[in-house]
Amino acid sequence: MLSATKQTWHDELPACVDVCIPFFKDDPVALIDELTQQDGAENYRLSLCDDGSGVPDLSARVAQALARHPGPAVLHTLPRNCGRAHARNVMLQDVRSDWVLMLDADMSLDRPDFVTGYRDAAEAHAEPCCIVGGFRVDAADVTPETVLHAAQSMKSECKPARLRARDPGRHVYSSSVFVHRSIVTRHLFDPQFQAWGWEDVEWGWRIVKESPVYHIDNPARHRGLEPDNILIQKYAESVDNFRRIKRLYPENVARMPIARVSYALSYLPFQGVLGRMFKATSLSVWLPVVLRLYALKLYRASQYAWVYHE
Repeated sequence: MLSATKQTWHDELPACVDVCIPFFKDDPVALIDELTQQDGAENYRLSLCDDGSGVPDLSARVAQALARHPGPAVLHTLPRNCGRAHARNVMLQDVRSDWVLMLDADMSLDRPDFVTGYRDAAEAHAEPCCIVGGFRVDAADVTPETVLHAAQSMKSECKPARLRARDPGRHVYSSSVFVHRSIVTRHLFDPQFQAWGWEDVEWGWRIVKESPVYHIDNPARHRGLEPDNILIQKYAESVDNFRRIKRLYPENVARMPIARVSYALSYLPFQGVLGRMFKATSLSVWLPVVLRLYALKLYRASQYAWVYHE
């Protein structure tokens, strides 16, 4: 594992929850300040990992925000970008508490009892487990440039606990998950997932084999919606990760709608042309959002279809 430099604040204070947040050129200062205002914030050890951002001004502002936190805090800094899986593992190998809250840097906490909600759920279950609170998209955070990502998130990911619980491992979103230390000790994230997507799905499917995964309605707010062109780019970059999870969990992947559509598209001729057509349609801002969303899903499936030719 690539070594990271480490800076700590109030590390001698006890903590009951480690809050782990990876970031790469994103600004997590607002989230740090929200965590500092949480009920019982002095009991939460904030652990951040800068995944090779190389932005001195950002590093300075993150350090200043962590210094304001009343509880323990640590900043890990990687010399180069290695991906979210690796950055998370750096923090998970340094946890001090029995419980770990993982958050993405672009999440926001609307309520001062957000962490307490997770802690109460953990106490109610009274066993080492993984608890997923879900996330939501607020209309105030949606812009014309990010309306497609908002629609995709609300359609596919912003599900209530009762729906996520039907396939508990599949819906482990590492953007907001509360997990016992004994689980992350045995199950780090797979660092072979280098680009965007699928690493938390693989992790969820792996831990659910031996540990209970519970879903509750304790949503964080997802502010980091991507512009259309960036979202398209990330889908294209996720092909290698889809290839890896398909190899690791062929039966699980085969049950997913995206895999079934990808498999069907793999039999069609002119796949490159189809992919470009789906991409152009999804980026056509004058079309209804619902049509653009279907085109986006088909574009993603068209990229994954190439995996079935191998």
